[in-house]
Amino acid sequence: MKAIVLDKDYGSVTERELEEIKNAYALSGIDLEFRHYTSEEEIIEGCKGAVAVLGTGNPPITRKVLEALPELKLIQRFGVGVNSIDLDAATKLGKIVLNIPGFCAKELADLATAMIMGLIRNTVYYDRETRKGNWPKCSYFLPPDVRTLTLGLYGFGAAGQQLGNIFHNGFGTKVIAYDPYLPEKVKAKYAYVDFVSFDEMIVRSDIISIHVGLSAETKHIFSRDVFKKMKKTAMIINTARGGIIDQEALTWALEQGEIRYAGLDTVEKEPIEPDDPLLKMDNVILSPHCGSYGEGAKKIQIKTVCELIPTAISTGEIPVRNVANKGILEMETGYKFVQEAV
Repeated sequence: MKAIVLDKDYGSVTERELEEIKNAYALSGIDLEFRHYTSEEEIIEGCKGAVAVLGTGNPPITRKVLEALPELKLIQRFGVGVNSIDLDAATKLGKIVLNIPGFCAKELADLATAMIMGLIRNTVYYDRETRKGNWPKCSYFLPPDVRTLTLGLYGFGAAGQQLGNIFHNGFGTKVIAYDPYLPEKVKAKYAYVDFVSFDEMIVRSDIISIHVGLSAETKHIFSRDVFKKMKKTAMIINTARGGIIDQEALTWALEQGEIRYAGLDTVEKEPIEPDDPLLKMDNVILSPHCGSYGEGAKKIQIKTVCELIPTAISTGEIPVRNVANKGILEMETGYKFVQEAV
């Protein structure tokens, strides 16, 4: 039985970790191969006969790919996002898409916190200038008191909840959130959060932190029109997906003073282009899409990948929480979907 890692050189998983996963697969009679494909054609040609494929990043698993691989049954992401996979096509074709929801929520919240405080306190700017031989004592933007600010969360899933707790419990910061898909029973657990409309969130927030997936609904939702409505002293933080922000519009907003700061773990094209104007802005913190990088998240990630598909092959059981295309749960697939005890 053959399974293939599609993008071994993406950079989020080490060779040692891949070998650990390969050994775990072998115990269930699965031969795991490592490849690096960047196009639909390469995936189609290289994955014939594979029962499972795994993406450490965002390989293009489109309808064309899925239709061309009839023996493919399981698609595993090493993370949360499944924006490069056609979920509707996968469901219609009876293929199960797996991810690891919430595995790096704490790490994403920690990175967002570091970016927020780094921008407010000018730490990156001061570090850069001091290393150049300058001594910009008590200059640049006058840091506001984070305790008097309003943090707006675009999406209130696991990472958004963690970040809200950090700022509410740690600083007493006012927290508001926009999440139209959040169940009322979850909202009821967070009495300190004011759940508002998207328009109200962008107008009221001093800091906006993004915690949603990339979809047709969220792509470029942060546009020029949105930046115009934000406070001129506002900050935007993105540890989710680059395409949620129109990057050209963000550059314009920062250059024109429509907003003041940006902290980005993700950009629209990765790696960032060497001539991107964001690279020259002192009021921007950039990180190479490593928000999930952390000791706790890494342990959960590798353990889950070692177990999920091998268990499915050995026992036929798949945890419901790891199924990304929920529509498949109502279909006959040959696998048993199980609810884990809370």
